[in-house]
Amino acid sequence: MNTRKIREDLGRAKASCTRGDVERAIFLTIGALKELGGQNAPTDLRGDFRAVFAELAALPEIKTGGGQLAYAPGAEKDLLQQLSQLYRAIKGQEKEEEYQEALQRKLHLDRCFMDGKKFLAEGKASEADASFGEAMKNYKDETAVFGMMARAMMDAGEYVRAIGHARAGLKELPGNKELARILEECARLRQ
Repeated sequence: MNTRKIREDLGRAKASCTRGDVERAIFLTIGALKELGGQNAPTDLRGDFRAVFAELAALPEIKTGGGQLAYAPGAEKDLLQQLSQLYRAIKGQEKEEEYQEALQRKLHLDRCFMDGKKFLAEGKASEADASFGEAMKNYKDETAVFGMMARAMMDAGEYVRAIGHARAGLKELPGNKELARILEECARLRQ
């Protein structure tokens, strides 16, 4: 913990509040809280934190947010989380998916798709369809997955199931030539 850096960040945050630069004030306060390294603030820094939080709470942008923002010794971790959320909201990132969450979601989608292909290789079409359905629970914007599932079902001779996946894909991507071609080919092969 670098006490000097914390004091500098808090001083700059206070000056930013005075200038009305909310984003910078929050950013600097977050930096000071992170510098604590998960520990409670030492007694000699608590006054500095109180002063900055009082300045932040008085800003109109924070008042209209509706949240209570006040420093309390021992609550530094909670305040760090609260300020981080506020900072992301100000930066317009509140609704963005966090990187790790997106990665886990995509890995789960891939795993379910691969399991489905494995089930198809074993001749277990129902299990493959269930696995593909599980993969779709993790779908967000990976549009290629519709064609991949439809193609896998078609290659396994499961034309009716392939048609279902192609139609679902066409609902999401109207006019997709690849999915339309798979749909036509499956309808032809099914007869």
